[in-house]
Amino acid sequence: MGSIVSNIIIIGLIIVVLFCLFRALYILVSKKGEQKGDGVANFLTLRVTFSGILIAFLVLANHMGWIHFHGPHQDPRMIQKMMMEQQMMQQQADKEAEKR
Repeated sequence: MGSIVSNIIIIGLIIVVLFCLFRALYILVSKKGEQKGDGVANFLTLRVTFSGILIAFLVLANHMGWIHFHGPHQDPRMIQKMMMEQQMMQQQADKEAEKR
């Protein structure tokens, strides 16, 4: 699964969450009586459900390597990789200093 596909899924889930939130607000403002409570509760339940799905997908996508969070502090694997790169750069700098 490519980065573009996972980004489209994430954006789609965010749009669905926002739609459910604003639909619940619309029902709350416009309807009266028993229908209002049922409609608002249904859409807020859907919003919570899709938010949970979005969070689960973000965790899965990060674990599978489909997306990458910004900054090394959020992924322990990146810290190890950066430390290895710094050590290699330091070794190269030391070798160049010895040649001079």
